[in-house]
Amino acid sequence: MHIEIQYLPCLEYVSLLIHSNHVEFEVMENFPKQTFRNRTYLLGANGMECLTVPTLHVSGQKALTKDIRIDYFQDWQRRHMGAIRAGYGKAPFFEYFEPYISDIFAKKNKFLVDLNIDFIQLIMKILNVEFTYTFTDQFCSTNYLSYWNQINAKQDWQLRTNFKSNSYRQCFGDSFVPNLSILDLLMNHGKESRNILS
Repeated sequence: MHIEIQYLPCLEYVSLLIHSNHVEFEVMENFPKQTFRNRTYLLGANGMECLTVPTLHVSGQKALTKDIRIDYFQDWQRRHMGAIRAGYGKAPFFEYFEPYISDIFAKKNKFLVDLNIDFIQLIMKILNVEFTYTFTDQFCSTNYLSYWNQINAKQDWQLRTNFKSNSYRQCFGDSFVPNLSILDLLMNHGKESRNILS
């Protein structure tokens, strides 16, 4: 399967990964702004919250996804970890997963791709999914199993996919909020999350 690499990806994305034998991550594309490559959605006391990893770029110049550097002049890791604690601190599996998440943030990866792959590898390990991947060495917008750019932050997920988000217990709200970051499911259901995704 061919797909872009995303930050703390949504359930729709993870569902595609767990059903793929091998994933080829597109990193030779021109980095598009306002996408899931550097943002995710969690559930907090005030509803959905968007977390964005700030990136460094030269204004007006395009850069390949593989070359996108993370902006550490902003204290974004503390804000993201604070949002995760606020949203999931009382969730059943928070204490189990929190050290792994903190360790990845503490690494201070230079490149966004490295941060994203660290989280994806952790997610696949937690879900007990055998996972192999490669990175593209040239831009490939289409191939026979391409989902590249299909999971788009600007489009309602229900309009683009056959993915059905099974409802599950969440920490906040009376009504279920579907297709959030995989963290929402993991914090609430731990290793059972794979069964809910299937």
